[in-house]
Amino acid sequence: MIKVFPNRVTVTSALPYVNGVKHLGNLIGSILPADIFHRFLDLFDVENIYICGTDDHGTAIEIGAAKEGLTPEQYVKKYYDIQRQIYEKWNFDFTHFGQTSAKENHEITQEIFEAAYDNGYVEKESLVIPYCTSCKKFLPDRYTIGTCPACQYDSAKGDQCEKCGKLLDPEELVKPRCTVCNKTTIEFRKENHLFLNFAALQPKLKEWIEGNTHWPDNTRNFALGWIKEGLRPRCITRNLKWGVKVPMKGYEHLVFYVWFDAPIGYISITKAGVKDWKKWWTDSSIYHFLGKDNVPFHTIFWPGTLIAANKKYDLPHHVEGYEYLNWEGDKFSTSRGVGLFSDEALDLFPTDYWRFYLSSILPESKDSNFDWRDFQSRINNELIGNYGNLFYRATLFVEKNFNGVVPEAELGEEEHNLHWKLGKTIHKVEELVKQVKLKEALKEILALASETNKYFQDKKPWKASKEEQAVALYTAVNMLQPLSMLLKPFIPETAGKAIDCLGGKQELSQDFIVEPGQKIKAKLLFKKIEDVDIQKVRRYKTKYMKQDAVDTIEMVNDMMPFEEFAKVEMKVATITKVEDHPKADKLYVLQIDLGKEQRQLVAGLKGIYKKEELEGKQIIVVTNLEPKELRGVKSHGMLLAADDGTILSPSKAVENGMKIR
Repeated sequence: MIKVFPNRVTVTSALPYVNGVKHLGNLIGSILPADIFHRFLDLFDVENIYICGTDDHGTAIEIGAAKEGLTPEQYVKKYYDIQRQIYEKWNFDFTHFGQTSAKENHEITQEIFEAAYDNGYVEKESLVIPYCTSCKKFLPDRYTIGTCPACQYDSAKGDQCEKCGKLLDPEELVKPRCTVCNKTTIEFRKENHLFLNFAALQPKLKEWIEGNTHWPDNTRNFALGWIKEGLRPRCITRNLKWGVKVPMKGYEHLVFYVWFDAPIGYISITKAGVKDWKKWWTDSSIYHFLGKDNVPFHTIFWPGTLIAANKKYDLPHHVEGYEYLNWEGDKFSTSRGVGLFSDEALDLFPTDYWRFYLSSILPESKDSNFDWRDFQSRINNELIGNYGNLFYRATLFVEKNFNGVVPEAELGEEEHNLHWKLGKTIHKVEELVKQVKLKEALKEILALASETNKYFQDKKPWKASKEEQAVALYTAVNMLQPLSMLLKPFIPETAGKAIDCLGGKQELSQDFIVEPGQKIKAKLLFKKIEDVDIQKVRRYKTKYMKQDAVDTIEMVNDMMPFEEFAKVEMKVATITKVEDHPKADKLYVLQIDLGKEQRQLVAGLKGIYKKEELEGKQIIVVTNLEPKELRGVKSHGMLLAADDGTILSPSKAVENGMKIR
């Protein structure tokens, strides 16, 4: 096997913020691909560790703790334990899962700061800070929102606009408001703070980034774009009580900005949980896995901090910045119940189903989209149909016809050709893993599984002679063993069971290593996902919504003043017919029965409901509105639905035309 990694590797995933359970978009953009990469390194005998942990500091922790009547320490411990338990169920193979609130991080953060100060890269300046007179507290950048001066996005945060990516200071926002109380009661007060001089670090950072030609294009171009725009000093302290204290006279009341101490957490977590920890940060290739919104912090601020301190820590070797995962065409939203969270997902389907599907849609170069029907199709066709069924058929055939013992066989040209393809695939997967193209690596493995399936089908052992059966089954079993090993980084639990059934050899080799005479056993690895399963889960609403879908009265009352609401007439109707809108992709044209009259409505339910799910369904309609034309089709009324598209219906069947008010 070719060794494509020159030395030891330190793998990190972005540290999940400790304030609650993370959704699937968080996992697909950092923790899952980092875990897969780490497992492949183990498979290829590359010395490596995988470091992760919770990011424990910042104002969000102080606010969250106060809401729950806890101290910040208690709050952090509570959610650290919750996250750790969830990640164990996802089978994430961390070398150590730590915390940035641990003493090691406080010590190393202060050491790095003092070194950067001694090297002349820390400046003392005054800073204008947003202060909410309603909440009576200073606000961190991200707790101040307003309109972006560059792109006019009206919900830009005080440190960065999520829409255009521009770095901001809170005072640059137009009409800033406090995210805690949602009031515009903000005034800007001058405070003395400490800054890291990135303008002075720019030449060294530019040279270093330009030399990283192996980085993904989106990561490298993003970083160079920042350099081209010009760096400036950035404040690294905050007016908070919870965090790493600043070890400097006159600044003891401040703590370090969470984005200053959080990346240092990679080093401190290693120190807290790994023997000989220094070698992993002074003689190792560092691979960071994170979402694209974290790219500037890992290509500019974090390496800039290390350069300023000059403590001989390794700079990032590879920064993999993933795009976003959307949920059935929409952005993840806790408040609107859009998406699914990491603990809820495992209540619906087995862990390996999720790991496999998310791996198959990794947003490596562009945003990807979760879709329930695609989830069902890929699990049933690619995971079960391509790999699981072959495993069960081949092992069951050995069990029934050869007493569960792998037969001896004389291999022919077809078998040698399949053996050659195995070696080629292993080499190709190694190269793709080196390039951190994990989705492509999965495709290569599945392509080999498909080749093996074709071989098994062509051989038709159920019709063949005993000798021909022996050849087909010996070959199939010896292809399934390396296929299971190659799939193990993606589906560790199931692939581990498969390998145990094949004799338990935890080895990846292009040679056939399941020897004649080896006792094996058959196992059904997966259960097919039925249509009824998908119909059920598509209606699932995350328990982490800030509030449940409001009922009809509350929703309409929120939309209009009471005096207008009193005029609204609402009736129950039944949908009798559903057609596609001729000029709109997301609209249906509905025919409804209101008892004494029939009407036509236009509703944006396409992609949320199938036609057959709507026909015969009772709905609530506002009937005394003026007809409105939507893309050329008139709608005589308004169907009521929650913000996420869930139709509001009577709790039990009632007569069509019955008035709600």
